[in-house]
Amino acid sequence: MPPARDRDSIELRGVAPLVVTATRELIAPVLLVTNGQKTIGMTSAELLRPWEPQQMSVLLMLDGSIAVPVANWGMGRYSGVGMIDLTGPVPATADVRPLPISSVCASQDTRSAPSAIATIMVANGRIVRELIGVHVDLADLGGMSDDLGRLASPLDANHAGAPVEGAVLFTWFPPDPVLGRKSEVLAMAMTYPYRAGTFQPRATPAIAEMIGLDDLGRALIQATPAPERPELSQVTGEIAQVKADKAPVLDGVDEYRQKRERT
Repeated sequence: MPPARDRDSIELRGVAPLVVTATRELIAPVLLVTNGQKTIGMTSAELLRPWEPQQMSVLLMLDGSIAVPVANWGMGRYSGVGMIDLTGPVPATADVRPLPISSVCASQDTRSAPSAIATIMVANGRIVRELIGVHVDLADLGGMSDDLGRLASPLDANHAGAPVEGAVLFTWFPPDPVLGRKSEVLAMAMTYPYRAGTFQPRATPAIAEMIGLDDLGRALIQATPAPERPELSQVTGEIAQVKADKAPVLDGVDEYRQKRERT
């Protein structure tokens, strides 16, 4: 029995609302990931582009009671990715829980395990976290690369117009006895709308393409100082031969004679 798409999975709480500080207007969903003491946010650069960092905050409670301002944002290595720095830490009492880097997958291969897109949207005037169950399929999306892309198609056709820009694909992996791994929920990719519509792997049209989370790993690598090594002092001159304490002291003639006898 494969694992279910659990809406209460704690990993989903890594997806937070990015809002306009002055008005609390929703800008984008943002995935917060932590490694040690460092926390980075990731979302769509297109949604960030109209705003200055000082105009934005990340809500740590969905009701807006706790927020942390954005210190800076910049472009990631891949097109469409925006990286966000926060001005302060995320308290343990917040609804939002940054995802540990160990819960971020280096691959986009879901291995046909249950997957869903976690996004932030406004419903009945409230900011809510929404989970959209999807199928993930390989697709030849064209372009300069020969690599196949991945498309997400909703299980429910009512999600056809769901906001997926800057959202996050999660996958519920079953236990793997061979590798000794327990079941786990991993963040797989950032999503953005599939606008081309030229490839349809399912009866329900695909709603999202994928961007890998490689930029998060690069941003969260912490440089550790190299371990101290004792300095090696340079040795010059000849190595003196140390004789045993009880060895007789030989003059030059006796020493030469003994060497001749040994040879």
